[in-house]
This record gives sequence, structure tokens and C-alpha cells, in this order.
Amino acid sequence: MTVIITFKFIHYLAIVFSGGVLVGSGVIQSIHAKANQIPDLTTGKILKLLGYIGLLSLIVLWVSGVILSINLYGGLIINSAFTIKIIAAGFLLGLSAFVNFHVLNSSKNNLPPNKTIMKIATMSGRGLLVIVLISAAIAFY
Repeated sequence: MTVIITFKFIHYLAIVFSGGVLVGSGVIQSIHAKANQIPDLTTGKILKLLGYIGLLSLIVLWVSGVILSINLYGGLIINSAFTIKIIAAGFLLGLSAFVNFHVLNSSKNNLPPNKTIMKIATMSGRGLLVIVLISAAIAFY
């Protein structure tokens, strides 16, 4: 029982971190996009750090979620909605890793990240997040 409570706490904490990163970086990027400005060096470092925190929190979500699923349900096959949630979360993790590597390569080359890639990634990430949340709500109804 203690293992389940500990991993639920870790899982929920990772949800808070990933949600904060999503909202915070989204607001910063949106303000710069509306002003048609490239973030300055300090803001770029903040966005890069937020990206790493977001990726780390998604990895923690995966690890804690798999451990919880195995301990509570005996595996990852719970129902169809949970399967959809896992697939969408997998795409979200892959997208987050891709964006982090893209930003890292851009910063190494002293170039801003590609606007098109970032826009598509942001919209896709939001859509995947909606799918994850809806399917999670259905899976654990």
C-alpha cells in the first residue's frame, strides 16, 4: 500500500510539473509570437530549462504510471480507453523529446528554433494532451 501511495504522489507531482511547464512555456511563446519577436537569450534559456523539466516530468509520469498500472491492475492492458491513453502519451513523450533535441541543436548553432516545427509541435502536443486526459477520464470512470 505504501508503494502505491508513494508512486501516486510522484505521479501527481509529475502531472503538476508537466502542466506548469505546458502553461508557462506556452504563455511565454505566445507573447513572443504575437509581438513577432524572438525570445532574448535569458528567455531562451528559461524555455530550454522548461523543456527539460517537461521532458523529465513526462519520463517520471511514464515510469510511475507503469509501476502503478502493474501494481493496481496487473499490467498495462486495462481497457480500450487506457490503451488509447498510453498510445497518445507515447506520442507526446516522443514529441517532447524531438522538440527538446531540436531546441538543443538550434541553441548549439546559435539559431532560433524553426517556427514551423515549434508551431506544429505545440498544436500537436495540445491535441495529444486532450486525448490523454479524455481517455484517462474514460478509462478510470
